[in-house]
Amino acid sequence: MIVRPTATLLLSGIFLCVFAASSAMAKDVVLKEPPKSLDKHYPPHSKTADWTGIMHQMSGHFGGVFINMRENDWDNAIKHADELATTYEKASKMVPEWEDYFDLKAAKDFAAAVHTKDGKKIGEASGPLGKTCGKCHAENQVAVWTKYHWPSVEKIKIMDPVDEKEIAYGKYMKSLSNTFKGVTVNFGEGQYDRSAKALGDFKKRFLELRSTCSKCHTTQAVKQFFVGKPVEKALEAMSAELMEKTPNAGKFWSNVGVIGNEGCKKCHLTHRAFAIFQETWHDDEK
Repeated sequence: MIVRPTATLLLSGIFLCVFAASSAMAKDVVLKEPPKSLDKHYPPHSKTADWTGIMHQMSGHFGGVFINMRENDWDNAIKHADELATTYEKASKMVPEWEDYFDLKAAKDFAAAVHTKDGKKIGEASGPLGKTCGKCHAENQVAVWTKYHWPSVEKIKIMDPVDEKEIAYGKYMKSLSNTFKGVTVNFGEGQYDRSAKALGDFKKRFLELRSTCSKCHTTQAVKQFFVGKPVEKALEAMSAELMEKTPNAGKFWSNVGVIGNEGCKKCHLTHRAFAIFQETWHDDEK
């Protein structure tokens, strides 16, 4: 991944799974912040996610055509085709900056083909229309998800249980990371008392994330997904090992791995990429 100074992110193959269903597949996907005009179609500017809603409508009508074709239900196939053409035109006017992604003639040609009830003509007409959807999705879908559907951590404040100060989420995560390094570095140097002290601070900071995560993760199971029993047991085992006269290095590092993989890594794989995109866009606006 290359982060450009202009806050444009070049992704090489990272989101292939996201776009596997798109008819337009790019080897390199440029992820840039959606245009400001899209804001009015999402909360808080809109009560509902209007843009997402109309995308679902088009997808439903497009799929409805082929479902009804297979069932030989031409009346409903034609209804879906006509509704698709109407909805497609409406969507083309919602975001002026994205007008060129739409091909109104392709939508009308597809509807006309469905009226013929000729499978070959319908298949041929679906290609150009599908490509318009695929191209827009390939270039904008992840950016839209990131900006409008993924909660931003920018405004989250956390009370640091060690320093007893309220700090921003990003700074808190850096403190958490540095504390964990204090655990491992000191252990590697044989400074077990310092490692134990750092571990105590890390445990306080790490478990404090439960209250922060619960702002979005509202069910009990999800609340503990990244800060659950495996991590808690690993922390206790590390504490016990550091109380020994000669700690068992194998057991210690094994539990370090549990925390890294079950807690830090899983959380980062889920959240970090989106946070980086949001942070980059935010920095570009300064």
